Amino acid sequence: MKLDRYFYSMSAVMFLILTFWGFHAFYLHAKPAFGDSIDARMFVLDSVHGTAMSCWVVLFLIQSLLIGAGNRRLHMKLGWAALAIAPVLAISSVLTAFRSVQSTPDDPSFFGFPYHRFMLVMFTEIALYTTFVTAGLITRKRPAIHRSMMLFASLSILSGSTARIPALYPLFSEVGWRGLFGPIFTLGAVLLVVRFFLTRKLDRPLVVGYTATVAVYILASQLAFTETWNRIAMAMLKGSRLT
Repeated sequence: MKLDRYFYSMSAVMFLILTFWGFHAFYLHAKPAFGDSIDARMFVLDSVHGTAMSCWVVLFLIQSLLIGAGNRRLHMKLGWAALAIAPVLAISSVLTAFRSVQSTPDDPSFFGFPYHRFMLVMFTEIALYTTFVTAGLITRKRPAIHRSMMLFASLSILSGSTARIPALYPLFSEVGWRGLFGPIFTLGAVLLVVRFFLTRKLDRPLVVGYTATVAVYILASQLAFTETWNRIAMAMLKGSRLT
């Protein structure tokens, strides 16, 4: 049995574990990772968003297991579920990001980002996820590219989970892109190395996906602190704060 056949399944299991770890308070008690309760104005939207994200991670695991088991036919049929889940996840993510900033009038800091500036990082995550999913669907008949795009679609939204795992803070940081994205950058790098040793060759689609993820997230983290984004964010939020 070739271990590389189950590379994506093992990756998906790790993603699922980290997702549950980061959001266990929500899954088990309908509470946020930090704080006593979810704002009542956000609960329904957060629930839709959380359900869609969970469904995506589970779908990635099931699809990976099906390929590992050699059941391509069912994999292809079930793959259409992505067309239902991905739009719900993308749209609910945009709404959750914007509404969460609206409903937080004191503009707190999150990993050193004033919350209205962090909104750009959240929007960037959604855009990158959507890009990877779209690329994966377009290349569904080119397995080497398709599976890499779907892996990075899943990895691109994992920072929402790792950012809620305090045990990771001493290893990375509690400030800036290193704290926010350090865990997924490290996990992505580990997966690249593991894939290389399993296949004895460089997986180019994986390298492209990893490079794009790192470059885009670091760039977004820098742009979030520019005056240009500050003006855009303030214009978006002007008169729309929820009280």
